[in-house]
Amino acid sequence: MPDHREFLRSVELLGTLLPAELDQFSEALISTEFQPGQLILEEGQPNRALHLVREGRIRVTRKVDERELILCDLSAGRTFGELSILDEGTASATLRAVPRTVILSLSSGDLHKLLEDSPATAAKFWRALALDLRRRLLHTNDVVRTYFEVNRALIENPTFREAYAMVSQ
Repeated sequence: MPDHREFLRSVELLGTLLPAELDQFSEALISTEFQPGQLILEEGQPNRALHLVREGRIRVTRKVDERELILCDLSAGRTFGELSILDEGTASATLRAVPRTVILSLSSGDLHKLLEDSPATAAKFWRALALDLRRRLLHTNDVVRTYFEVNRALIENPTFREAYAMVSQ
């Protein structure tokens, strides 16, 4: 079984855990390799795990009006599936490997068992998750603000609206 402790220490979500706590996480992880272009998770499908990008890069997309919109790329050390471990929901986006990619996954059941067994670990984990989700929400607020400003410029400025129409065709 590979030792993932050093890698786990570099993952922001797990960075505050002690070596013994990282060992527990490491023991519960399942490693899966994906080839370029291979589907990792599909929007709308159930996800019952926390995932960590160990190697490679993942393209995150969503369908909007039957078009695939690229949201971002996730590289080594990034996590996904956090919301699904909170409410056993579905994937909010589609994820595909860009180059060969290795994902480490911890099932929701294993995660909850691990955290139930150690309240101190649970407190650190849930706090780190809350801070990560806060960071993402603030980023999303900035993106929405930018779109709002562009929309307002399109409405209020005919010259900008014409120029925008020319470049968006």
